[in-house]
Amino acid sequence: MTDGPRILICDDEPGIRKTLSQILDDEGYTVDAVGLGQDALQRAFSEDGPRPEAILLDVWLPDVDGLTVLDRLRAGGLEIPVVMISGHGTVDTAVQAVKRGADDFLEKPLSLERVLLTLDKVLERHRLAKERDALKRELLSRTGDDAAQETLLGTGAAMRRLLDEIARAGASEARVLITGESGVGKELVARALHRASPRAAGPFVEVNGAAIPEELIESELFGHMKGSFTGAIEDRKGKWEQADGGTLFLDEIGDMSPRTQAKILRAIQDGRITRVGGAKAFATDVRIVAATNRDLPAMIRAGTFREDLYFRLAVVPLVVPPLSERPEDVPLLVTHFAERLARRRGRRAKAFEPEALEMLARRRWPGNVRELQNLVERVLLMSPGPVVRTADLPPEDRPAAARAPSHAASDEFVSYATLADAREAFERRYLSRVLADTKGNVSRAAERLGLDRTTLHRKMKALGLDAEQE
Repeated sequence: MTDGPRILICDDEPGIRKTLSQILDDEGYTVDAVGLGQDALQRAFSEDGPRPEAILLDVWLPDVDGLTVLDRLRAGGLEIPVVMISGHGTVDTAVQAVKRGADDFLEKPLSLERVLLTLDKVLERHRLAKERDALKRELLSRTGDDAAQETLLGTGAAMRRLLDEIARAGASEARVLITGESGVGKELVARALHRASPRAAGPFVEVNGAAIPEELIESELFGHMKGSFTGAIEDRKGKWEQADGGTLFLDEIGDMSPRTQAKILRAIQDGRITRVGGAKAFATDVRIVAATNRDLPAMIRAGTFREDLYFRLAVVPLVVPPLSERPEDVPLLVTHFAERLARRRGRRAKAFEPEALEMLARRRWPGNVRELQNLVERVLLMSPGPVVRTADLPPEDRPAAARAPSHAASDEFVSYATLADAREAFERRYLSRVLADTKGNVSRAAERLGLDRTTLHRKMKALGLDAEQE
C-alpha cells in the first residue's frame, strides 16, 4: 500500500477513474476515486479519515457540476490544489475555473504524462506556498521593536518571489549569497533564511566586514588564545565558533580584505578553524550566509575579490529587489512603520491620506526601505494632525503647487490691518478647503483637522461657514 500524497479523483466515467487510479498508484500516490460531486465534497471535508492533498475534478458530473463543487471547496476554506478536467474544454471554461480557484485545467482525452506533470507541479507549488505562509506568519507574529526590525513585508510580485526563494533556500544547507542595494533588507533576508532552516533552533551570528578593523577581523571571526597578541588576556571564541550548529551571517563580504577572504575560503573548504595563536584546528558545523551591496563579478575582474570564494558563497544567489521596483509595497511599509512608532510612543497610530501614500509610492527611494522608515518617522513626529496629508510631506515629495504659497497669496495677507484679521482670513479659507475636500462631512473634517466636532462647529459659526455651502 502506498503512502504518497493522497489524490481524490472525481469523474463520472468509470474507465477514467480506473485508468487514473492505476497510473497514480503506480507512481506512488494514494488514490481515492468517486463519481459524484457530493461524494467528493464529503471526502474533502471528512473528519473521520485523512483528507485529500489534491483533487482531479471533472467539470461535468451527474449530480452537481464541477465548478460548483470547486466553489464549495473554496467557500469552506479548503485550499488544497484542484485540477479541473473536462471533455468539453473551452478557453472560457478554463478561465472561469482558474478565476474560481482552480490550480490548473486539463482537457480530455487525458494525456497521462500531462496529468502526472500537472499534479507534480501543483503539489510542489502548494508545498512552497505553505512554507512561505508559515514563514510569513512567524515573521508577522513577533511583537515589539526588535521583532518589527526583523519583519519582511510586501505583497507585490517581487516580494512574493523573494519569499518563495527564501522558503526553498532556507530548507537546504546550501550557502547563500544575498545581493542588493543598501537599505533593502539583506539582513532581514538572512534572518528569514535562518528561521526557515533546520538550524532555526541554533544561533544566528552576524559579522559585519565593513565595521571591524582589518587587524581585528581574524580574531573576531576565529577567536584567539590568551597572550596571542597585546590585549588578549583570556581565551576567546570567535563568531565562527559561536555559530556552531547555526548560521553565520557574513555581512558586507565585499568589504573584507583579500587576506581575510583567503582565511574564510580555507575555513569553508576544510570545515575547520584555528584560533589566533592556537596550534590545534577543530571542526565546526556552520551554515554560511553572506551579503553585499558591491558588484562582486566586477571586483573579481579588478582582482579585489577572490573568484574561488565567490563560487563557494554563491551556491544559491538571492537578489533583494530595490524599493523602486516594488512601489505597491510602499503603503504597507508606511503603515507598518507608523504603527511601530505609535507602539513605541504609547500613542494611537496616525493615518496617511491616500494622496500622500500615492506620492510616497511614486518616489524613487535611493536609500530603499531604510530611507522610507526614516522619512515616515520624521513626518509622523512633525505633522500636527491625526492624519498625514500631502502638505506634511517633505518638499521633494509634494506637488509643486503645494510646496510654497504664491506671491499673490503672500501679498494678500500683508494687506490686512492686524495679525488677528490675517489669521481669521487664513482660518476661514483653510476650513473652507477642508470642508470642500470632505464634501461637507463635519466629522471627517474634524478628524482631519485634529479637532473634536463641537470645537469645529463653534469655529465654523464664528467664521460664518456653512458645511453644505462649502
